[in-house]
Amino acid sequence: MKQVYRPSLLSAARLAALGMLVLVSACGPATTDTPAPEKVAPSPVLEPEPVPLAEMHPRPPADPLRLMGASPGDVQALMGNPALVRRDDMMQVMLFENDGCVLEVVFYEPTLGEYFEARHLAARSRTGDNVDIKACLASLLPGGHWPDQ
Repeated sequence: MKQVYRPSLLSAARLAALGMLVLVSACGPATTDTPAPEKVAPSPVLEPEPVPLAEMHPRPPADPLRLMGASPGDVQALMGNPALVRRDDMMQVMLFENDGCVLEVVFYEPTLGEYFEARHLAARSRTGDNVDIKACLASLLPGGHWPDQ
C-alpha cells in the first residue's frame, strides 16, 4: 500500500503563518531605511486686521464755526457748487443741499467793494423744519469731515 502524506494541523498552521508573514512583508517598505518624517504644513499665522486710519486718528466732527469769516470762494472750494446763489447789494446767500437738508450760508460785505465774509449759517430740512447745523454740514462735506483733517 502506498503511503499518503497528510499534513498535520500543526504544519498547516505553520504554513498559514508563513503565508501571512509573506503577505505582510510585501505590504511594508521596500527598503530598510528609516522613512522620512511626513511634512506637516505650518500653522497659518493670524495677523490682526489693519485698523483704518480714520479709527486710529478720528477726525473731529464738522464744525460750522470754521465757515465763519470764509469767502464765497473758500466755501465753494470746500463744499462744491451751491444749489443756489443770490446777491443783494452787500449780501450774498449760497444754498447747499442734499436729500436730507439745506445749508444756508449768508455772506456780507463789511463795506461796499470789500470781500464777502460768511457771517450767518442756518440749516433746515427740505420741508423747512430746523435741523442740526453740524449734522447737516457733515452730510454735505465730502466724507463728512474737513478735507485738511
